[in-house]
Amino acid sequence: MSPAWSPPAPRHRPLPSWVVPVAVVAALVLVLGLVRVAGGLERRTDLLQNRSAGTTVSAGPYELRFTAATAQQRTDFSGAVVWQVVMKGEGRTTGEESIAPDYDGDEGMFVAKDEASGEIQVPQGQTVGATRRIGADFTPGLPMQPFEVQFEFGQTYRPQPVISFVVFRLEYRDNSLLGNAEESWHNANRGYRFELPVEELPPAIS
Repeated sequence: MSPAWSPPAPRHRPLPSWVVPVAVVAALVLVLGLVRVAGGLERRTDLLQNRSAGTTVSAGPYELRFTAATAQQRTDFSGAVVWQVVMKGEGRTTGEESIAPDYDGDEGMFVAKDEASGEIQVPQGQTVGATRRIGADFTPGLPMQPFEVQFEFGQTYRPQPVISFVVFRLEYRDNSLLGNAEESWHNANRGYRFELPVEELPPAIS
């Protein structure tokens, strides 16, 4: 046998097809675990700036000021019970067109939270002016007008001394997926948080 001879290198068996996907998933789980431990998945609180009741804030084409809230247990003729919570304040538009805040659903610029129960609600309605006109706009050039935002909380809600109320900032942008729509006002990812004092009103029948 030649002294230069060396044994052939062993043949490597191909990895089973499931090894790579499992390894990728395991790596992702490890990364997410490390991020969670580091606090990366915790809810950010720096996006909301605390403001005292009565402070005027700017949000897009609006200036708004909220001073207090009322809570009233209401029963309809079917016997259903809800709590109507109303944020009371003033507002105006700083723009040149008649406009009203968007309050409807997830796109609305207002949110209320009962810190005691953790219940979060979006508005059911809003009114503008001393006569509480439903669906009315802010008229350009006018000073601050009475402005209320109405919420409904569940039967188990109990009024606390204060309630958390968030007003989102607005950005003027094209919010479409393709970027080919007209620009308009949309919620930013930042806002203002008020702790409004709550006055409980006597129960009423709707």
